[in-house]
Amino acid sequence: MPPSSGDPAITPERLVESLQKTSIFSAIADEQLHALARACQVVGLAPGERLFEQNETGDAAYLILEGAIDIEVATETGPSIVAKVGAGELVGEIAAFSDRKRNAAVLSLAGAQLLRIGREAIFDLMQRDPSCAMNVIAELGGRLDRSNNSVAVMSQAAQALAKGSFEPDMLSALRHGADRYSHFADVFESMANEITTKHLFQQEMSTAEVIQRSFLPKSISAGARASQFEVAADMKPAKQVGGDFFDYFMVDDKTLGLAVGDVSGKGIPAAIFMSVTRTVLKTIARRGHPAGEVVAALNDLLAEDNSESMFVTLCYARLDLETGRLDYANAAHEEAYILRADGTPEQIGPEGPAVGLFERMPYGDGVRQLAPGDTIIFGTDGITEAFGQGGAMFGTERFAALMSRLKGAAVKDTVGGIMADVLAFAEGVPQSDDITCLAARYIGP
Repeated sequence: MPPSSGDPAITPERLVESLQKTSIFSAIADEQLHALARACQVVGLAPGERLFEQNETGDAAYLILEGAIDIEVATETGPSIVAKVGAGELVGEIAAFSDRKRNAAVLSLAGAQLLRIGREAIFDLMQRDPSCAMNVIAELGGRLDRSNNSVAVMSQAAQALAKGSFEPDMLSALRHGADRYSHFADVFESMANEITTKHLFQQEMSTAEVIQRSFLPKSISAGARASQFEVAADMKPAKQVGGDFFDYFMVDDKTLGLAVGDVSGKGIPAAIFMSVTRTVLKTIARRGHPAGEVVAALNDLLAEDNSESMFVTLCYARLDLETGRLDYANAAHEEAYILRADGTPEQIGPEGPAVGLFERMPYGDGVRQLAPGDTIIFGTDGITEAFGQGGAMFGTERFAALMSRLKGAAVKDTVGGIMADVLAFAEGVPQSDDITCLAARYIGP
């Protein structure tokens, strides 16, 4: 839609004054400027109105008298505002001077008054005053220099951002310069702040991952009992930090403690709740109480002030290395098995509710007798609920069959084989849950 007629209150004297302030027309005699002003038309843009579109054939330049306009360039990903121009600036002059198509669209978000300077009026002025042509060349050259300087400033700022040494002051020359591209300083700084924030968050997450993994056991000091068992575990979080945990430790000089848990949720909140759960569990367990009492005490402590209603499924077991007696408490945790030496998997539990939701919940003591060569295998639902191509789920049957195939393997190979098989099954599908596995073989007294 063509612009409307401009404000009639804008007098010829004011038009001449506005033309004198531009670099192109500043050296032109007043008589010539009055003639140019008479040959031009004042037009108005309503808020949101477009002056012209990109790739249109242009036959006029526009001097902004009041208000401001935005210069918009169409890209493959959509339109983008590349410059904001205020009073005293010329727009559209390249197409007017060179008979080229418009290289950008112009619109006014808040409204503007402009002086339309037609190509015929410009060429007529150049014939009467050749210095105008030289001013046009000088203006276009100066604009190219300013654009190059703006690009140089942004390039230096981008290099500093990549090196982690960006400072907002680097954009001062761009922000405070009388240049139509000065708004890039604000755009660039906003982008830099967002990138820096994300980078810092990534660093914090990486640090949290290192800290979380440092809490997980890597070895166990069992003294004279070291030859009576072997144990291994691994965890692959869905995110950098996760809500799964495993633990193994000596409860006393003849009892091995084993635990695997899965906290509700993902990310930082789950990781924090996991750390608290693991620490409290281990502290209570080393008092030597039966597994059911340990889990009941843990539940009461976690549920006491749990406004977020987070919970954890877990299985805690105690293996008497002298007798092979295993007592355990299973809190809604399905991936808990004993793999007999002949390759038969036996599921243990679940026999109680998840931990952390309600106080004073009962957790019984399950008991199994292990023979030399039997292996305890605890996992999390990141194994059984892993999805493969086509939406198929790994499932408990596949998990049990996999354990049977791994009978007789060293526990390190058992854990590695389970993790590798699950990841191969889910190859090409984003991991949606933490994957954890612990295996402990009873060798015998």
